[in-house]
Amino acid sequence: MNHLGFRLRHPTLDDAQAVCDLVAVCDTEDLGAPDIVLDDVLNMWSGFDLDHNVWVAEDENDDLVGYAFLEEDSEEKLFSYGCVRPSARGRGVGAALVAVLEARALALRDESGKTKRLQGMIPSSCSDAAALFEGHGFAPIRYFKRMTLRLEAEPAAGVLPERFAIVPYVKGRDEQAVYEAYTEAFADHWDFAVPSIEKFIERTQLPTFEERWWLIAWDSEEDTVAGFALCRMSEDLLFIEHLGVRRCYRGRGLALALLQNVFASSYRAGQINVSLGVDAANPTGAYRLYEKAGMKPENEISIYEKTFPISAS
Repeated sequence: MNHLGFRLRHPTLDDAQAVCDLVAVCDTEDLGAPDIVLDDVLNMWSGFDLDHNVWVAEDENDDLVGYAFLEEDSEEKLFSYGCVRPSARGRGVGAALVAVLEARALALRDESGKTKRLQGMIPSSCSDAAALFEGHGFAPIRYFKRMTLRLEAEPAAGVLPERFAIVPYVKGRDEQAVYEAYTEAFADHWDFAVPSIEKFIERTQLPTFEERWWLIAWDSEEDTVAGFALCRMSEDLLFIEHLGVRRCYRGRGLALALLQNVFASSYRAGQINVSLGVDAANPTGAYRLYEKAGMKPENEISIYEKTFPISAS
């Protein structure tokens, strides 16, 4: 316990529910509603190094007041997230979490001998978090919109051009084809790091994964994947993690058709809330597409970044 009344430690799986509850409280305060369930935490932690890249802060009553993680996205880029319980803000918890994230970034830089870029995301409305990052030398570099749609009636399924069909992903058949379509479709997106195919399909090994929520736009003439909508269902909404169309298939209405089929499938499954995140400056016009489909911006996230270069000495 430090003089400010809290201590940092690495969590165990026994902390997952408390972390979920903490993030939900912070989401409600900063974004208007919770945006996490227990499975989200467990799924993330299944790929994290809990002993080195995840931290919790607890007070004198052993209640969690802060949480942060660092994810090694690529050899160069590190991504982080942190939050502090609203009632504990102003006590130095956020500064302590930023300090351990920076220390870990430096350690990974020194271990690898490669420059590291540490990114962190915060709600754009949180001026105190922005001041904290900027005080530590971070700068805002990108903004993402969270868009939502509440389905009040069953939507019509999207209309596809001839030779195309929308089918669910099948394990053991579609891994390579969907991976290739994903890496091509996102190659021109901001800061995209190509994952290994093993890393990409890790999500299909999670206990919460359902094949029916990974939809493929299939070109029967070329016998290949033209586009995809990779989604996950949770208790409170269907979240579209990735929606993309390969370059040579753009301009044919496939993205809108995929989106409309996601809406229809979600409604038929009894889930009327659909959500996704989109880069506000996406060059493919994704933001306009989602607006055309009836989705509305709900909140905004700012991405901050700080570079830790290799020493010249």
